[in-house]
Amino acid sequence: VLRKIYFDNARKLLARSLPPPTVRAARLGDDFALDGDLSKSMWASAEPIAMEYESKTSVARPEFSTTVRALWSDQFLYLAYECPFTKLTVFEPVQEKERFGLWERDVVEAFIGSDTNDIKSYTEYEVSPSNERLDVKIALPKYDFEWTSRFESATRVDEKQRRWTAEMRIPITALSETKPQPGAKWRINLYRCDYANKT
Repeated sequence: VLRKIYFDNARKLLARSLPPPTVRAARLGDDFALDGDLSKSMWASAEPIAMEYESKTSVARPEFSTTVRALWSDQFLYLAYECPFTKLTVFEPVQEKERFGLWERDVVEAFIGSDTNDIKSYTEYEVSPSNERLDVKIALPKYDFEWTSRFESATRVDEKQRRWTAEMRIPITALSETKPQPGAKWRINLYRCDYANKT
């Protein structure tokens, strides 16, 4: 028990002191439509990264480890999330329009800033298991909820495997005034909220 406590405490301290992880987006030849299926061949070329630490406490929750993959083309940035769950918490009934306060239920999120010199300006994208969406343009301290990126999403829920998946397709024009070149570096924060398990 003492050994476990020691290593858990060391891991908490280490998680906060390590440099931020990096996600690499693989270049796509052709764009594709979204259907929430991550077994498509194009996702095989994207290196998965794992999210398993609580943002507030840095405690590892490997049982809810969520993988994220990224792809990009001249037109879009693609993100794919794979999320284990015990119970889904969503708004009902589902709305066709954007849902304000989507972050108060289960959701995956991406905060993206293409200008590394302006850390107060970025855009936010959220998708729930029921495929409700929200996007926001932020220039702190201002939040523009009327702005639209015209991003698309698709989700699937596998009750048997207890996993849900989400794909996002975000227009490059919503992220940057210029098209990125290979090797470009952007700021991105990736999150997954699991209401039932307080993660």
